[in-house]
Amino acid sequence: AGTKAEANVAFNFFVETYGVKWDKAVAKLVKDRDALLTLYDYPAEHWKHIRTSNPIDC
Repeated sequence: AGTKAEANVAFNFFVETYGVKWDKAVAKLVKDRDALLTLYDYPAEHWKHIRTSNPIDC
């Protein structure tokens, strides 16, 4: 997603789509939602460096 708002929409869609079938897994993701979406608190220019620890990707 390009923005945090788009990521939240996609996250909600995922929860609605898969929450019934895989309730425990989705519950863990929902519990950690803020940590999972922390990437969007930083400028987009930094995302590539935050997403990976592989120096070849940077």
